[in-house]
Amino acid sequence: MICSEIDWRCPYAAFAPLAGEAHAHLLSAGDVARRGWSVLVAFPTQIIVAEPNDGGAWLSAVQAVIDARAVEARAAPTHAPFHSGLVGFVGYEALKSIEPNLDLPASPYGLPDAVFGVYDATAVFSREDQRAFVVGRDEPACHKLANALGAEPVAAPALPGFSAPTSNFSRHDYEAAVSSVIEKIKCGDFYQANIAQTLQAVGDNGFSPFDLYRAIARESDAEFGAILQYRHGAVLSNSPERFFKVEPRKGGRRIVVEPIKGTRGRSADRAADTALAEALVNDPKDRAENIMIADLMRNDLSKICADGSIVEEAICALMTLTKVRHLVSRISGVLRDDVSISDVFRALFPSGSITGAPKIEAMGAIARVEKAGRGPYCGAIGFFDDAGGADFSVAIRTLIINEAATTVFAPVGGGVTLRSNPQAEYEETLIKAKSALDVLAPRARP
Repeated sequence: MICSEIDWRCPYAAFAPLAGEAHAHLLSAGDVARRGWSVLVAFPTQIIVAEPNDGGAWLSAVQAVIDARAVEARAAPTHAPFHSGLVGFVGYEALKSIEPNLDLPASPYGLPDAVFGVYDATAVFSREDQRAFVVGRDEPACHKLANALGAEPVAAPALPGFSAPTSNFSRHDYEAAVSSVIEKIKCGDFYQANIAQTLQAVGDNGFSPFDLYRAIARESDAEFGAILQYRHGAVLSNSPERFFKVEPRKGGRRIVVEPIKGTRGRSADRAADTALAEALVNDPKDRAENIMIADLMRNDLSKICADGSIVEEAICALMTLTKVRHLVSRISGVLRDDVSISDVFRALFPSGSITGAPKIEAMGAIARVEKAGRGPYCGAIGFFDDAGGADFSVAIRTLIINEAATTVFAPVGGGVTLRSNPQAEYEETLIKAKSALDVLAPRARP
């Protein structure tokens, strides 16, 4: 494995010359986080795309690449989570290749159901240590990437005016949809379902997805930020939620899932902010929702983990971010030796936190109520490292940009249970959309 330290520069400065370059991606926590690694890739040697009705051939292709490129974990030259391998996303509708009998609407965004690039070189940036490296398995690839990186500070994001966001649901229709789901729950069809609306805003004369990503990240402390650039559009994520992480260890491959259920906004008033936190922690609806999904994901893990290895590390723990708080649970286990990465996806995807329980029944209800595909939203964004690690977020707080870079789509949803209040569920979706709306609203056209 090749490793060269380069002069420290902000990851955005490094990425700026690659803005608009198809298959150039940046995975990075929000600026307020101040810790963690940023991962920058470009110039893939291979692209794996999910084709319509391919029967899961894309997932088999991903597994074949993982198997062919496997290297010893001890060969990793830095503590960064990724050095070379596959980076991309799996969209919500990719489940059709795992559950072919599930009838899901097609994605409306013009992007494939899944895309992965294979990368021989990576630039990694440690915010905490203010150090940067170009690492990889191929020297020419490392040189090419190093020469493409920017070094000069980047100007503040320049965004145009945006139209006031509109939704594919009126408030009345969204609340009616929630009420209809509650009635289905009363009938025993399922216990919980996640219902989303999609906000949409149009920019004057186009805009830079990279500038929009930087504007959102500037005020974010979410751990799983990402900008993924493709020929037919871009995906910008500000997700706080880990889907799963696989870590190779001496005692076996540890896997952890961290589902989020339960959300409250923040207040500038300290007493009110504390009251909001206490209300979230003690809310029976939010706790029941979180525990139900944690149980679903523990059951999913039992399909791929060694007997007796699954541990509930945290249930309904409080996660505090700059604009919201969440309840998060953490369940871990040790993968069986015969389990492949594609087996992990087949067992876990999509995350139960954005479907409901039971998963297949809830997804059927979602399709009937939403009547539109979700695309990258509620799928997964992340990487498979050649050394055997993997880390994926749940693609919530995620924007989709059209090919012409004129329109922003911001899907946002929430879990509906028997105890849900339709009005409160609608308000929760707006709380979750706050980071995106705050960026667009000050520039909204009159």
